[in-house]
Amino acid sequence: MTHPMWDVIVIGSGMGGSMAAGVLAKAGLTTLVLESGALSSGGGAKLSFKDKLKQKLASSPDPDPGSGKWRDPLLVRQSAGQSYRAVRPVVGELAGGSGALYGAALGRARRSDFEVDFRPADWLADAPSALPNAWPVGFDTIKPFYRRCEAMLRVAGTRDPLDPDDDADLREPPSVSGNTAALVDLLTANGRHPYRMHVGIDYLPGCSECQGSVCLRRCKSDSFGRVLAPLLDEGRATMRSVAYVDRIERKAGGHFEVVTRTPDGKSESIAARLVVLAAGALNSPLVLQRSADLWPSSRVPEMVGGGLMFHFGDIFAVMDANPADGAHGPFKTLGFRDHYMDGAMPLAECQSLGMAGSPWMVGKYLEEEAVALGLARLPFVPVGADIVGRIAAAQYRNAYLFTSNLEDLPYRSNRVEAVGVDPKSGQDRIGVTYRAPEELMVRARRLRALQEQAFAPLKVSFLKRLGAPNLGHPMGTCRMGDDPQTSVVDPSGQVWGQPGLFVVDASAFASSLGINPALTVAANALRVAEGILAGAPDPLRGAQSEPAGAFDTP
Repeated sequence: MTHPMWDVIVIGSGMGGSMAAGVLAKAGLTTLVLESGALSSGGGAKLSFKDKLKQKLASSPDPDPGSGKWRDPLLVRQSAGQSYRAVRPVVGELAGGSGALYGAALGRARRSDFEVDFRPADWLADAPSALPNAWPVGFDTIKPFYRRCEAMLRVAGTRDPLDPDDDADLREPPSVSGNTAALVDLLTANGRHPYRMHVGIDYLPGCSECQGSVCLRRCKSDSFGRVLAPLLDEGRATMRSVAYVDRIERKAGGHFEVVTRTPDGKSESIAARLVVLAAGALNSPLVLQRSADLWPSSRVPEMVGGGLMFHFGDIFAVMDANPADGAHGPFKTLGFRDHYMDGAMPLAECQSLGMAGSPWMVGKYLEEEAVALGLARLPFVPVGADIVGRIAAAQYRNAYLFTSNLEDLPYRSNRVEAVGVDPKSGQDRIGVTYRAPEELMVRARRLRALQEQAFAPLKVSFLKRLGAPNLGHPMGTCRMGDDPQTSVVDPSGQVWGQPGLFVVDASAFASSLGINPALTVAANALRVAEGILAGAPDPLRGAQSEPAGAFDTP
């Protein structure tokens, strides 16, 4: 069916885009989703070690062409005067976005993440000021959307005993191995309060948790699989894959035209009354930067692309004191938030990573060190990292891997922007300027010390360079706020001065939280989409509309 004018175009099908598109389509709005990646990915062919080495020697940006991850390198530098270094991206480019590859960790942020404006000078004298990082919407506004998303995404786990706001009604998780139970006893004896992680996994027979790959059985939850895909199957929403969005234009009468390009260079303009931008925190600001004609004198607001945040996603191995029992059963099991705050400092939840110690993990650590030293372009570096990783990983065979997503704060100087055009894909090369501030290093060291205490007397080995950004968790580049001088979107999610143009991905975050961002992205997108419906004129509502909350029953 051809639409001369869509009610809404949603750009991106990740956690935010799929949630918003599902809500709007189910309410009867004609909804088109534009996705730059493929409709599905089976995770790619299983490559042998030899074939992977060949691809690394050929400087392939992605060792697995069918993985669903970005194929083009990400360009990273620490300051505006430096040259960029190409690194392999770790975010998804497929239907469902990164949530389809990783996902599963669907914990709530805490009240402090939304309502405290953290000031680095409170823990490091003379530290530069961060941008305002309290959200313009409080925790009590987000909380009901958390509960509804937990039901829609079939989240399993147990409540955090330290959080008085945690009223989650969760599915019962499966039992854990004896070794995991022993870790619970150890943490409890050390004064910590472990609980079962909040995860969107159905744990069907033979479940491997599908960390880093698409779950073909839809056992693992994301907004695309649980919310949007059923509507696509029913013909109640439409999706175009491998559709690259060039820019957004506003036409006479107030409607928009979204200009797309195909890989072979063909261009098409698609009209819509509303546009919801959900291309991710690295791509959404670039779309707005290419859409300069939306603003008077074609001057894109300075904050578009600024305030970039990454978690410091620390990874550490806890050596198993009883290897005879073996590591079996679910891996993504435990979390504790005893160190979520330390005085005035925001830290993070500690959680199971979801995989056992592996050569890939050790090799990745070595490769990151090479990037930091400026050696990433040498062909022997990724090969050597793989080989050494396979040797060194033997000591982690019986280890449990944990991670913590240390909260990052927004700074104007950390930003994303286009850096020329990739000659192969014809797409913008994404340039990231990011330096971990000293105040984050102070907090990272403190968190490591607390984690070592939590697991004592077991040995804890850290596998990440201190302060290295988790490039899979970009946030904050179209940030939400009360003031257009320090934000890009208002509390409703609408771009300042641009009625009908909304942002619903992690780029809208005012703070990065101390937890995986996925559930908060989904909850905020649900909130923004229902706000759109509440303010939409009657002509936008179709005859097949359903009331808000229609998704609440999974």
